Amino acid sequence: MTLALGVLLNAEYPVSELVALAKLSEALGYDQVWYTDIRMFRECYLGLAAIAANTSRIHLGPGVTDPYSRHPAVTASTIATLDEMSGGRALLGLGVGSTGFQELGIRAERPVTALRETVGLIRRLLQGEDITFQGKVISLSGGKLQFTPIRTEIPIYFATQGERITELAGEVADGVMIANTALPSTVDFYIGCVKRGVEKGRRAISQVDVALRFEMCISDDPAEAEAVMRRRVAMRVAAGYGHWDYLERLGITLPQAFVDLASRRDLRGAADASHLLPREALERMVLAGDADRVAAQLSRAIRPGVTRLVVRPHAAPGRPVGDVLRRFADEVAPRISAAP
Repeated sequence: MTLALGVLLNAEYPVSELVALAKLSEALGYDQVWYTDIRMFRECYLGLAAIAANTSRIHLGPGVTDPYSRHPAVTASTIATLDEMSGGRALLGLGVGSTGFQELGIRAERPVTALRETVGLIRRLLQGEDITFQGKVISLSGGKLQFTPIRTEIPIYFATQGERITELAGEVADGVMIANTALPSTVDFYIGCVKRGVEKGRRAISQVDVALRFEMCISDDPAEAEAVMRRRVAMRVAAGYGHWDYLERLGITLPQAFVDLASRRDLRGAADASHLLPREALERMVLAGDADRVAAQLSRAIRPGVTRLVVRPHAAPGRPVGDVLRRFADEVAPRISAAP
């Protein structure tokens, strides 16, 4: 069985380029496009509205929004509006967030509780309920959508590298995107988390779309692709300083010189010092190389229970990012099958 494909696009592109990439993704057979919701980047929902207006089949949503920078009631009304605009193609991606929180004075408290409360509130609002709710993180007083959504059940996905949030996804979400995890034993760990959640929620595992989400660069020059992704890994790891449990699960140990840079939140310095990262960081977190190498990486990573791949493309210098999406769809994905 062929795995379903999704694409994650970052808010770095002008809207015209974003729309062109979304249209290309639809034409190539990707059935989901996720668009990052990051403070002080291009506005997520304006970009999604532009995609909705220029596509006809691909499902689309924020990849991902959070319970803190947008109140769940605002998110409910926004995602219902996007669903209306797109003719019932909206998806809602949720995560803990963090980028820009320090600048805005936002504290991401009790993330598992916040996500649980957010899912419950949004689903009740979409059902047309008038809600007064005082949770441990989220509150709402007499909240009710002032229009009727075209769908009362919009699929909700979590994006995470955390154990407890992955388990919560199995319990309450429609899907989960497990980020930057290509080590088979670690994929098995996260699948186990989903299964525990499914049991708690008294559901079937088939009710949860389980995706592996990777950043990716494909080039006929493997060293060129690796150089691009080495810098990306360095910046991502440094940005998550203090939340490195996932690195332990992946068996990745960072040299002290890199840890020191990360502790100072020096993302540019970390990128410039990406040569310090161990080889395992590339092999176990991202997809990098020519099509053969990327296909081999994925073939090792796919485990029973994985139903989807979501990729964020990066291009080598001077090359169009659309070519990476095309090569993945045409040269890599047909060689990857769901595990029995």
